[in-house]
Amino acid sequence: MNHHMTCRRITELLIDFVDGNLPEEEHALLQRHLCGCVPCAIYLHTYQDTIQLTKSLPEEPLPMEFACRLKAMITEACQKKAAESEEGLVN
Repeated sequence: MNHHMTCRRITELLIDFVDGNLPEEEHALLQRHLCGCVPCAIYLHTYQDTIQLTKSLPEEPLPMEFACRLKAMITEACQKKAAESEEGLVN
């Protein structure tokens, strides 16, 4: 395993770090990086603050118009991906 963490790698592992789901060695490397990288430490605190703020929001259903638009966009994206996959199989 690489014994150096980059800032980009930190952002990729942050959710697992916050959730406590990182393997011990990666956790230690990430922790070491955070101790020496102020921007990443600030990013972590901002990330944690965002999680806490969103947990405090009231649970309300999505407005019907938004839910319909979101469903249509997801359906379209899935159909596009399926068509691209089929196209890749044909070529």
